Amino acid sequence: MADVLVRPARLIDAAGFAAVQRRCWSNVAGDLGLPPPPDAGEMERSWERAVMTPPSDRHSTWVAVETSGDTESVVGAAALAPAADPDLDASTCLELVVFAIDPDHQGKGHGSRLLTAAMRTAADAGELEAVTWVAAGDDALRRFLEQSGWGADGAHRTLSTDDASSTDAAAPTSPQPTAQLRQVRLGTSLETSR
Repeated sequence: MADVLVRPARLIDAAGFAAVQRRCWSNVAGDLGLPPPPDAGEMERSWERAVMTPPSDRHSTWVAVETSGDTESVVGAAALAPAADPDLDASTCLELVVFAIDPDHQGKGHGSRLLTAAMRTAADAGELEAVTWVAAGDDALRRFLEQSGWGADGAHRTLSTDDASSTDAAAPTSPQPTAQLRQVRLGTSLETSR
């Protein structure tokens, strides 16, 4: 039987982090009208940079891993950054910019452990609140967060989603329709997590 743990991400976790994020993206892309996820190698390199040289000490990456013997498998990923929305105090509010549990490992408590560890560490560091954006229609994630004490704070936005499958401007691509992704913002106080 595999053991489960949550810890800050390491460089060796970048491929697993990207793989979990891509599987989650692909799993909901059709229902939410999203383009295919970015290239796996590009995502992995991006997470390598985030883990090794975060833009600030308030940026952090976390993984939930299953261990069996000497083998670890990333089954969940989370990333925090200072909140960027102009109506929030970026000095005391973090944004959960990534929260992904591998579809094959959902419902096993990984999400709860991952969210709790990331939020408790943020609270211990003096953060007062956290927010995240959830796609309208991603009922499973919204329900999970609400059951974890998060709630809609009244903010919403609509993003245009261009074709994210190619980042090489010279690569020939067929025109992709731009989709509109509606999102709602959820927030939670971290003061009670201390």
